[in-house]
Amino acid sequence: MDALELTDDLEQTERLHDWLTESEIERLHSRFLERKKLSYAELREEFENLDIHFSDTEYNRLFCKINENRDLKCNWSEFISYLAFRFQDDDPSSQKEALVLPISSAPIVKKSEHRSPVCCISLMKTETDLIVDEGDQNEDNADGEEIDEEAEERQRRIANLSVSDTPENMGVWITGSKEGQIRFWLPHLKSFRSGTSESVHLKMSTCILAIQALSDVSVVCTASTERELRFHDTAGPTFTLRIVIRIMPFPVCCMSYSFYANGKTNSRLIMGDFGGNVRILEFKPHLRGPFQAKTGTALVQTFWSDILKGKMPLFIVHEYRNIHSELVKQVFFSFRLNSLFCAAEYFNTKKYRNICPGLIVANGDERTKFIIQAGVTTFYVDEKNNMVITGGPDFFVRLWDIYIPAKPLRVLEGHNSGIVMVFAQPDEKKVFSVDFRKVIKVWDLKEYVLLQTFDDLVRLIPSETSLAYYYHAYMRVLLVGGRNLVIVKCNPRVRMDITDGNTHAAPVSVVLYNRLFRNVVTCGLDSYIIVWDPWMGQRKVIIKHCHTRRMYGENTDIAITAACFNPFEKLLLTGAQDGSVKIWDYNNAVCIRNMSITPEYEVTAVIWIVHRIFAIGWDQQVTEFYDVEGREHSDPIKWPIFHSDVITCADVKLGEAVVTSTCSGELVFWNLQSGQPYRRYNVDTPELFIKIKYRPEDEDNPQDEEDESRQSYHMNVLRFVRQSVSERIREVELKEGRIGNMMTESGEERMPSKQSLPISVQAVLFLQTRPMTTEHGTVLVALHSGIIQVYSHHRRGGFLKQFDAIHKTGDCVSAMTTDRENRFLFTGTAFGYIKIWLIENFCVPESEKVPINMPLLRLQFIFLQNERFLTRAKRAVRRQPWPLLLSSYKGHMKGIKTLAYISKPKILITGSHDCSCRLWSLGGRYLGTLGTLLPWMTFSPFQPVEEDKTIYRMPPDIKKVASTTTMKVLTGNQMDNFTLSYGKSTQDVREVFDDKDSPHLHCKILPEPILGKHFQLPGRSATEQFIDLDGTTSYVPVFSQLKIHEAGDLDRPCTPPALQRVANESYMDFYERANGGHGNGDNLLEKTSFKPSGRSKGRGSVYFSGDVEQEGQWKKTKK
Repeated sequence: MDALELTDDLEQTERLHDWLTESEIERLHSRFLERKKLSYAELREEFENLDIHFSDTEYNRLFCKINENRDLKCNWSEFISYLAFRFQDDDPSSQKEALVLPISSAPIVKKSEHRSPVCCISLMKTETDLIVDEGDQNEDNADGEEIDEEAEERQRRIANLSVSDTPENMGVWITGSKEGQIRFWLPHLKSFRSGTSESVHLKMSTCILAIQALSDVSVVCTASTERELRFHDTAGPTFTLRIVIRIMPFPVCCMSYSFYANGKTNSRLIMGDFGGNVRILEFKPHLRGPFQAKTGTALVQTFWSDILKGKMPLFIVHEYRNIHSELVKQVFFSFRLNSLFCAAEYFNTKKYRNICPGLIVANGDERTKFIIQAGVTTFYVDEKNNMVITGGPDFFVRLWDIYIPAKPLRVLEGHNSGIVMVFAQPDEKKVFSVDFRKVIKVWDLKEYVLLQTFDDLVRLIPSETSLAYYYHAYMRVLLVGGRNLVIVKCNPRVRMDITDGNTHAAPVSVVLYNRLFRNVVTCGLDSYIIVWDPWMGQRKVIIKHCHTRRMYGENTDIAITAACFNPFEKLLLTGAQDGSVKIWDYNNAVCIRNMSITPEYEVTAVIWIVHRIFAIGWDQQVTEFYDVEGREHSDPIKWPIFHSDVITCADVKLGEAVVTSTCSGELVFWNLQSGQPYRRYNVDTPELFIKIKYRPEDEDNPQDEEDESRQSYHMNVLRFVRQSVSERIREVELKEGRIGNMMTESGEERMPSKQSLPISVQAVLFLQTRPMTTEHGTVLVALHSGIIQVYSHHRRGGFLKQFDAIHKTGDCVSAMTTDRENRFLFTGTAFGYIKIWLIENFCVPESEKVPINMPLLRLQFIFLQNERFLTRAKRAVRRQPWPLLLSSYKGHMKGIKTLAYISKPKILITGSHDCSCRLWSLGGRYLGTLGTLLPWMTFSPFQPVEEDKTIYRMPPDIKKVASTTTMKVLTGNQMDNFTLSYGKSTQDVREVFDDKDSPHLHCKILPEPILGKHFQLPGRSATEQFIDLDGTTSYVPVFSQLKIHEAGDLDRPCTPPALQRVANESYMDFYERANGGHGNGDNLLEKTSFKPSGRSKGRGSVYFSGDVEQEGQWKKTKK
């Protein structure tokens, strides 16, 4: 197998599954049946007979992918499995599987600020939830063309992005309680307005039954037990009663509102009452329709009978009388289907002989009845897919086709009480249902399976059962109202103004690049293994619950902390926090082998070489497993214990040595063949050799009480330190100062603290191309103090040099990697910074140093270009000549845990604690985040990324906090057009920066005059004014220094004649004496009545014709 070497010198990918036809696969099958196995040369000959040709390197890689058994022979099972999995990789359905549960965040609880529990909720929307008629789009696709599934999926993902959560985009919540109090809330439940809905005529307290926001006209409608509809104007800062419709036939118990945002279609208010009737008020929203404010008419009062007679022409009424025999629970009108949906509950099934039309769809005179025993409490209409989802008191969620009412498509079972709320997310293929016991269940619409059961509402609202629910389709949140308001985020949208998305549901622990399959494998603390295609930005394979543990009768996921490939890069080795180690065929999502070090000890590093597997962790030793056929189940070999603390990191130099380090600063070099240590150091005093002392008592009595307490203490301390390295370092520095007594290359000495802690090692790295000599620096050790030490792993070698790798106090290097030639060193810090160093001539003999082409490096790394002022990153290394800092920028908001570099396209991949993996070019341009919903920037695995011909953007989270250096590196533009000059220059600045000589500089000097010819500066005054302040007192009284001019007498203008006449008028002049009164002057007021003139009519309210008679009849009825 040594002849099958992996190289990157390829020109095309091997897409064998795209080139083979069905007849050719059958022909190959017959050849495999004849010979059972085909060798390396025989399989290539069969491909050439089918006119499929490969170069030597291409066929080399292809055979490595097919030959699973690594025996240089291929059978039919291996060949057909390879084709099947390649077809599976191209399946777009693998992109739709979610990484997290639909409801993954904790609910938000706020006080309702109502005197009584919230009984109804509505939303003042900015956009309608209704689907616009797609007739034009259907005509375009009527020619038989099939819709591309990938394009449809891309449109769905882009449509699910959310940019802003302001009230202008999200709307305003409206809550109401029974006593008539109405409150308005911002999207994040901050109350900003309140009002009261009361009856105008009755003095008793009102009782609100339903509330509905008419969003396109800025009106709130309330229905009460007084059989009134009250329309309140909310366009201004006040809550004004505009229209009252009195004496409805029955009290309205539920309402809904349908409108179009363009205002060209009439809006409709649908009302269901206690008598089983449904009524619709239709009006034109243009200029706010009947709710437009008019002079002299503050309040309009009318009766429902007058509206039926057409005395208010702006309202059009549609009535569906006795459409149900019980009270209506929910109503909805669909413009797209031109149909009315109304639901009712039927508890007395014997009365209706089990024929209960729980849901009725009315389209004109037609009635479509969905027979459901016990009726329907709630429903949701999916207009796009012509589907209705119903829930009722019989515990079941039913899915119906609108045009097939005879039988439901599917019945979802799982609730233990009646359904009170149901809604769906058609784009995500999910259904949410809430039962009477406040348990939320999430269902998959494709597989019809239960995805999640969310019962936090039972804990947050333990005693309340009568709750109000409202689902915000755009924000994807469910608002629950009672004595408190609770927001539940249901599969929320990605905020693209904050992040580009997440790669994992938890922090990313390992990022690996596979040169055989040209894909990226990421592992996270969520116990997921995900395979990515970095060239197309697609997810190929996802393996969930990789490491689990049975606890309290449930399987708990264990975080993956280490991973690596086998030498042939076909298998994956992972280690977890509980000490378990597994081997995966990750392309097929199959676990091949289970192993373990000491239980409950975290695995911090895994190494896989030919025939040997090493697992290193908190048990302070190296555990070796066999990778030989027939010896897989033999007992592992425990290397001797020479560490006094837990091992934090390790690395291997192929064929030579292994290095391990601890959180107390111990550094041990091991012979790879014999497993014996030959050098031991402490990073606090790296110049001193430490005598290697074997501790047999640790091996003889590993479980004694003292050892157990010491190991558990270190486990707890290290677990705390690793959760937040930066916070721990900052805390130690504030209390005790900078740790250690070290001399940097700049000559600056670090003073030791009075009570210093041991310096822990964060990462170690072997430089594979450097030979094992005393003069070559082959091992890089990153300390938590921000220093990187360089050692030689030769038996007579040791500590060589060290350098500062950070520029912010409290930061440290947490991950390192290099290119294949060991020319560049890539470091990631705990503060999220990415630095690139030139280590080609660092810690090597003088005879091997090569010339450095600085002009070429300045073109490749814009960080090296001169600036007017030295930035913080450059000031930190101004006295540190080697290694040369090539680039520095902030790539993540949290610490960087792992790095990987792809040499051919020159792409750097970073994995961070912010749950994302990002791709960067060598020059520092941002390429994308694995798992993002945004369109992916495709690039080739065989050519370097072109940085000059493409405009790159910045990550949205970094854009808000980026420094000038980060902005310059990420955008690729020189932000400052002035060079640093120490002497006088007679050359004009415009001559230095010519547009032809510097095409990459975006700034251009404006020609004179800059402000144009239409603006002139004001001239200065001829006399200068001096300010003389009184400084004799301890403070200067400013008011005493002000020049105050006395105001003269103002001439009052004379009153106009019209106002004088109005002032002299008496209100008695507008009344006429009525005949019939007699008596003396003393009883004049008692026996004299007055009739108001026409001028006093119509001050408070306006009645239409017939209102007085209606009022009289109503009073008689009341008596």
